[in-house]
Amino acid sequence: MLTSTTCRICGKPLTGYRPKARFCSPAHRAAYQRLTIANKDPRVRFLTGRLCDRASESARYVSIVPDARFPGMYRLKRTDGTLTDMVSLTRARDALGASKEEAA
Repeated sequence: MLTSTTCRICGKPLTGYRPKARFCSPAHRAAYQRLTIANKDPRVRFLTGRLCDRASESARYVSIVPDARFPGMYRLKRTDGTLTDMVSLTRARDALGASKEEAA
């Protein structure tokens, strides 16, 4: 099946590529990713796609909670009940200790 689309970077026709192709090479795909990252809002949280709430970001950590899906990974529970991104146990202990030092 031939397509009539063009590369989003160079405009080269993409004939003979898979039907949903958007780029003529991996280099052009990487270039497109670099261009679009600059246009994204830096306050958007990784994976969740929601804006960072500075109140929850600055909330103190109260405990370390094992991740339900990935064994050996942990999350920190904040005072407002939200959880952080996954971290190793060592990083979780370091962050919890730093949080308690700041409070003191």
